[in-house]
Amino acid sequence: MEENGNDKFILRKRLVTLKPLKVKDERVATLKKVAAILNKSVVDRTTEENELLSSCGDVVKEVNLRQEKRDKVKARLEEIEDPPDIFEEKCMKLAAAISGASSLAVYTGAGISTAASIPDYRGTNGVWTRMQQGKDIGNHDLSLAEPTVTHMALYALYKANLLKHIVSQNCDGLHLRSGIPKTLLSEVHGNMYVEVCRTCKPSREYWRLFDVTEKTARYSHGTGRYCHKCNSLLQDSIVHFGERGNLPWPINWNGGSRAAKYADVILCLGSSLKVLKKYPWLWQMDRPSKKRCSLFIVNLQWTPKDENATLKINGRCDDVMKRVLSHLGINIPQYQRTKDPIFYHAIKLENNELTTTTQPLLEEPIINSTNNNDDTNNHVDDNNVDDDDDISIIENDQNQVIIPKNNENCVTQIEMNDALTAYTAPFFTALPFLSMGLPFPPMFLYPQLTSLLYYPLIQQAALLKEQNNINKNDNKQIPSCKFCMENEDSLTCLYYQRDGDDPVITDIETITTIETDHENIVEDITDNDDTITPITTAKNPGWFGKGYRKGFRKKR
Repeated sequence: MEENGNDKFILRKRLVTLKPLKVKDERVATLKKVAAILNKSVVDRTTEENELLSSCGDVVKEVNLRQEKRDKVKARLEEIEDPPDIFEEKCMKLAAAISGASSLAVYTGAGISTAASIPDYRGTNGVWTRMQQGKDIGNHDLSLAEPTVTHMALYALYKANLLKHIVSQNCDGLHLRSGIPKTLLSEVHGNMYVEVCRTCKPSREYWRLFDVTEKTARYSHGTGRYCHKCNSLLQDSIVHFGERGNLPWPINWNGGSRAAKYADVILCLGSSLKVLKKYPWLWQMDRPSKKRCSLFIVNLQWTPKDENATLKINGRCDDVMKRVLSHLGINIPQYQRTKDPIFYHAIKLENNELTTTTQPLLEEPIINSTNNNDDTNNHVDDNNVDDDDDISIIENDQNQVIIPKNNENCVTQIEMNDALTAYTAPFFTALPFLSMGLPFPPMFLYPQLTSLLYYPLIQQAALLKEQNNINKNDNKQIPSCKFCMENEDSLTCLYYQRDGDDPVITDIETITTIETDHENIVEDITDNDDTITPITTAKNPGWFGKGYRKGFRKKR
């Protein structure tokens, strides 16, 4: 700053003009000229252009390498299907690998949901591809989607005890709706129907009948609804780009990494694997090549794991799973809305929560409770049947048997597991027959004997029968979920338990009183019994991406 009298002048920085890099510009211009010449046919090239190509041999090689890379990128984006004979042979090999696998893990992508009118991500018409091209991705109502053939095929493999775990990148929730239990599923990018309370320990999940991500975005996951237990703001479970999913459910990284550790066969369905390849614990590449699991890939496009795959099938997932399960002899069940677990486990909105969403609800199935008239007409009313009617029925059809509905007038069947001689009878019952040299009465004398002589034989068996019935009734356990017991034969709930009957607590004073009462109860328990060990909650599964060091050891 200079002073001239009373005036002050601020010195400005002089503009420095950078000299252009002539060498670099000349090379770029030469590359463009050579590329334009190479695009022409040999006949159309002039003598000057041929001389330029001969004088710039290194530039020609560089241009050719760049063109080869572009061609490879374009070829990787193309969707290719195998010929029918090769396709059938590959499906047979995949079926043989699945039947011989002791632990099968399946990694699924958006390609398995395209049959449900859900666009894939990196396909030729996928969401990512259209965004890169600047095109409109369109509007897609995911609430109208239903489990596809691939979803139901995986459910059939689970019922056949061949499938151990599924790692899914989809957030449509169709795996759960197909019947896969949540413990065998890792939805690493979240579930659009599940919102979670992170304040509750362990975290509390709410399975809804609508898309809960209406008001959420990246780094902003509040859904506008509150927990029924602690009145905290609920959050969705979706994992966006740049975020780290650390929820125990539905992400379940612990289950996915454990399944990948013990898997001997990994099947990738409908995924480009460009995201899953960045999770090293899913592939176990630190093992020797001979001890790695067999990798099978089903996808129409190229994947970065094709070189490491045991077999790559270029085909659609539904077609592949149909052929594979036909070779395995397993029938693929059809999806039925009446057996969809979301309609029996979803928590409905409270009256004060009806205005928190405008998303359409899933249409609940209509269960027909009326009996079929044809079936009722074919049954015979046993209470109104007389003896004469019985005789006429038997005369008309000797093969027809009428089974009474009530067992009051029926003779109780006695089951004897052991022989009659194993039961001890009184010694005096055998005295009249000892003179004959027999320890038991002859068979022709049994009709003349009274029931008093061999009554202990029958009586002891009947008592054992009643005792067994009592023990069976004592061993029966009450199932925690009626739906899971009827459809999956499980005493425990395999999905998110329904707890919508819990009241919504909105008063802070009531919350504090409940917390103090809970603390008092815990203190009383610890005073009464000092041997009680604290319940260990599940650890945070964490994220093994950036910052994860393989084989890291602490310094001593």
